[in-house]
Amino acid sequence: MKSGLVKVSDGAHIYYEMEGSGRPVVLIHGWGCSGRFYKKNMEGLKDRFTVVTIDLRGHGRSSKGIDGYRIDRLAQDIHEVIMNLDLHDMILMGWSMGGPTMLSYWKQFGKEEGRLAGLGLIDMTPFPFSSGAWNSHGLRDYNMEGFNAFVGAILKDRDAFATAFAKKIFKDGVIPPGMDWLHEEMMKLPLYLGIALYGDYCYSDYTDVLPTITVPVLVVAADSGIFPKSVEQGKWIAAQIPKGEFVPFYEGGHLLFWLEADKFNQAVTDFANKL
Repeated sequence: MKSGLVKVSDGAHIYYEMEGSGRPVVLIHGWGCSGRFYKKNMEGLKDRFTVVTIDLRGHGRSSKGIDGYRIDRLAQDIHEVIMNLDLHDMILMGWSMGGPTMLSYWKQFGKEEGRLAGLGLIDMTPFPFSSGAWNSHGLRDYNMEGFNAFVGAILKDRDAFATAFAKKIFKDGVIPPGMDWLHEEMMKLPLYLGIALYGDYCYSDYTDVLPTITVPVLVVAADSGIFPKSVEQGKWIAAQIPKGEFVPFYEGGHLLFWLEADKFNQAVTDFANKL
């Protein structure tokens, strides 16, 4: 495995891991998480692909300076890491908040010739505050009371918040044995930086980017405490994309790529084989 830190244009250091051979598959995590969440996917895909995970700024082993906590900057960081690693013909996939980050990436850098073969949107919404009937996020329709309660819970007891948030990732709301590391990873995101980034995530609307995407896009989703009707949401998202393909998951909840790793890895492989 190759790993390291890439110094990006504003001085932040972004951590990555890379293993395998073949077409690059770049996996981007969600808010409060890290590339560690993709361990099963790196193991399952590395014989067929060059699998790359990136810790977003403020998360995991990336630097935790006070600037740049917005979706567009995260996409720029990812692009600078990709350029540093000189990746071509890649599949770029983002989970949860990583999904809008993929849409920002497409808007800013997607048309660079030879770089991007396909995109993946993993259990995400392009706009958490959207009032659209398709949106399954708990803060839909500008639910500011819910947003303030979310922030208040972080400020009141961050440790308890991280535990409660981790439980919502799973379909049945129970953290399986041996997965205490989820809480550990979530605690690595500094408190106020996490709040700033979550606010930008909620207020940023990338819905109009969906129909502009010209590369094939794999959309996967599963219902959970994060997105109670994510399967219906995923169907809608895929339908807005000219070359969108939807694969539903039913057992893994928001962490579908971990709890249904074999199915997810096969979906990625099948998608790649069509490109």
